[in-house]
Amino acid sequence: MTQRLSTLLLALIPALLALGLLACGGASDERRIPAPGTFIYTAGVDLWIQDANGARLLIEASQDQQLLQPAISPDGTRVAYVIFQLTQDEGTSVGTNLALSNIEEPRQELLVQHQRQAEYVWNPRWTPDGDSLIFTHEPGDGAIAVLQLELATRTVKRLRADARDAAISADGTMLAFVNAPLSGDPHLVVRHLDTGAERSLDPDRDWQPRPYRLPRFTPDGKALIFAAGRYLPQVSASAMGLNGPEDIWRVDLASGELTQLAAIGEDQPDFVVSDDGRHVFILGAFGIYLVAATPGDPPYAIAPGEFHGSVDWRGRVTDAEWTAIREAVWQPSGPAQ
Repeated sequence: MTQRLSTLLLALIPALLALGLLACGGASDERRIPAPGTFIYTAGVDLWIQDANGARLLIEASQDQQLLQPAISPDGTRVAYVIFQLTQDEGTSVGTNLALSNIEEPRQELLVQHQRQAEYVWNPRWTPDGDSLIFTHEPGDGAIAVLQLELATRTVKRLRADARDAAISADGTMLAFVNAPLSGDPHLVVRHLDTGAERSLDPDRDWQPRPYRLPRFTPDGKALIFAAGRYLPQVSASAMGLNGPEDIWRVDLASGELTQLAAIGEDQPDFVVSDDGRHVFILGAFGIYLVAATPGDPPYAIAPGEFHGSVDWRGRVTDAEWTAIREAVWQPSGPAQ
């Protein structure tokens, strides 16, 4: 898989360079990602933005920090993100903070700051009304929970204990998450927020991929898309940080039908569903991919990746753009000699 992917990327890079799609020196007319829409993504330790004006630095990390997991607000004006304090020194400790910034006039505002060594917040997601953020909180004592922060009042409430990687459906009625019990047997779960009723989506342990990461609803709320490593061994909750090859999957909420959308074998890839739900954008260490959100086409590697990078995207791919992307990547060979 790695050799085949490397060959594809080596063949792709000259074409992208010729088209002026790879960023170089942060010039405003360059593009890191050959796809339409607005992207905010990790590049090194900083956050960059790419929109109609090209790719450019958005927020620069301070010393010994990395900016991760951007989440663009529903109205497209703000971005929430995680600040990872990487080193321990006098007055600092290793952990993560939750921050917010305007996009047009970037200015960092701390929302949640870690208070002790190894306290973490992860994976901020906006509620559909843009009034709140939900996120995973690890206080450093072995517990883990999904919390909700109301931005106007700065009040925090717990949505679900023993849970991580949560997302809310576009209509605000459902919460998807990975439960994280100390027994080390996580499940992919959907919770109805009005009643509190929960449903596990992985009843058959023989064929379901494990473990699960980053479930996201499709815009119509009919399916979840998530990352998972099918052949990884069962691990305890304390070992969930172990890396391994993961693919991108889709599960239909009504039928339970499971589909592998992208067999990429990437190390902790991040991904985003397009605004219309027709495509999935994937950021991996070996490549950046686009794939249709329904079975059929393979994933197309469209640019070099970013090791353990993070991304959010507001946009969609038209039929004409999808055809152009596929044709740019896939160059049929000539007749055999």
